[in-house]
Amino acid sequence: MNLSPDPVFSQDGANWQPHAEAAGPFRGLHGGAVSGLTVAVMEEKARAEGWGIPLTASVFILRPAPLEPLQTKVEILRVGGRIAMLEGLLFAGDKLIAKATGAFVKPIDTPEVARVAAPATPVDPSSLPVWQQRTRDRTTFFDVLDIRDDGNGIKWGRMKRPMMPFDAPFASLFALADNGTPYWLSGTEFWPPPWGFPNIDITVHVSRAPVGSWVGVEPSSDWRAEGMGLTDAKLHDEQGILGRGCQTVVLTPR
Repeated sequence: MNLSPDPVFSQDGANWQPHAEAAGPFRGLHGGAVSGLTVAVMEEKARAEGWGIPLTASVFILRPAPLEPLQTKVEILRVGGRIAMLEGLLFAGDKLIAKATGAFVKPIDTPEVARVAAPATPVDPSSLPVWQQRTRDRTTFFDVLDIRDDGNGIKWGRMKRPMMPFDAPFASLFALADNGTPYWLSGTEFWPPPWGFPNIDITVHVSRAPVGSWVGVEPSSDWRAEGMGLTDAKLHDEQGILGRGCQTVVLTPR
């Protein structure tokens, strides 16, 4: 597979221009694109300041993001000896689209912890079969993802194009973890689903920096008859267990 160097979001002065592949299955941009952009600007700020590795971030998606120029802002909440906490804001003109918080931690050497740390279990998903997803009549964020199915509940994905014009592995992790709900639904009787299932947030926790371009999402969902629920996913990378991603899901009539 040939990977394109062109990012999903290109920068034009103070604006971020989403390409067609940033679109979602519902109105506006895909949640993975929205959360990815909002997290990426915090990630870039922390890297420039030497504030450490991103270990957790939460994004609230306040309203659909239009396929038009967007603006971002990063606020510093706190910078301590090892921990920095930032806030990322995403705007379309004067409308606030998404709000994120993230924590970055400087590593230290604690070799004795190696005795209880999860062992590395290297994997190469590139030989797995391509996930046969539903055919769409327009370009969406799924067109920029290479998704493989291991047949045992884990969908492995990597981006065919980078999220940003700079390195943003934590943002790419959000972009892939955001698909936990459709991954889970595809293994149930509700595929294709009779309702929309937008997530109003996404939170990712990891124990270390991700390794490699592949991210494995092993989802489960707890949905309720009141039209709401939670999607929770174990996250893997090319070296083993990485963390978890959770999303609050609101079911909507088609």
